[in-house]
Amino acid sequence: MKYREGIIAKTISQLGAEISETILYAPTGRFPQDDCDLDGAFYSMSRGVENLRKRIENATADQILDMLSQAKAHYEAGEYRLASDLMQDIKMAVMGRKPWAYPRELYRWHVSSSLPELSEADLLDKGDEDD
Repeated sequence: MKYREGIIAKTISQLGAEISETILYAPTGRFPQDDCDLDGAFYSMSRGVENLRKRIENATADQILDMLSQAKAHYEAGEYRLASDLMQDIKMAVMGRKPWAYPRELYRWHVSSSLPELSEADLLDKGDEDD
């Protein structure tokens, strides 16, 4: 396993950026860091979730870890569309927003009705603010 050494997310923004990068590069298996592979990318994201466990609820962190496991299985099976859709929903879970991309009939995780939808404000680049 080659993982993103030194790139373990310490903020929600960093984890979101790592998820976005994985969506882009996982289907090709070629990450910008020569020392990273699919196993390493998912290991790094999982470590980032663990780092952020105090900032997100334990149940949410556990759910995200399970979702990451399922997304990795999709990538390994060559189901890139399903994997990318689930990764989008993982990003929404990290941001505390409702999922929208993964097919509802396959979605097996809890979605709180109190979660807001994605908004334009969520899409603004806020830099490296501490979340």
